[in-house]
Amino acid sequence: MQNNTITTYTLGKLRMYDECPQKYKLCYIDRVHIVEPLSQTNTGNNLHNIINYYLKGNDVTKLAEALPAGDKILWYNFKNSDVKNYKILESEYPFNLKIDEYWLTGRIDALFEFDGNYIILDWKTGTGFTPEHVKFQTSFYLLCMYEILRLKKLVKTPEELSMQYLNLAANSKISIPFTQELYMQYRKQILGIITSIEEQKNFYCNKTPACRQCKYYRACPYI
Repeated sequence: MQNNTITTYTLGKLRMYDECPQKYKLCYIDRVHIVEPLSQTNTGNNLHNIINYYLKGNDVTKLAEALPAGDKILWYNFKNSDVKNYKILESEYPFNLKIDEYWLTGRIDALFEFDGNYIILDWKTGTGFTPEHVKFQTSFYLLCMYEILRLKKLVKTPEELSMQYLNLAANSKISIPFTQELYMQYRKQILGIITSIEEQKNFYCNKTPACRQCKYYRACPYI
């Protein structure tokens, strides 16, 4: 950027640029306002809050009993997952860190310790979840949390950190290991995106079949 304003980069911003640079430009630079229909944005929030309270050591028995039948199943799946064997370190953990001259900020669902290693945990309540849907989230969280844990002298190598997704609807778990090679790959990827944004070049549209579902479809000069 050509000013003295400190820009912080979130997962949402970087993921949007990765999906479509023109969408990023319309949203964050041109600040095009699109009125969207009301949606059920609170879906899953109650369960998420209960899990957060539970991990912080609070008694959530009455809250869990008040959940709808479907959410009770998801809650049961969470309580009976491998999480019960982990040591909770942080829940709803916000972070800010500087990599090179850039600031990254975000929030993870939870951080655990197990068998001398650290686990970033993220739980999903919807159906149709696959690792492909969260590949950018995975790289962002692993890179950021590794840098933070390394600064705190809690880890020495990327192999001491991993990412786990709990698919509560399917009652399944996906574990994603971290390595030095992946660390270098993720660092290059994320810093490359930030550099492109900072230079304000190549805000092209990716022109995919998903364009028609984009809320900026009618505002896009490439369509």
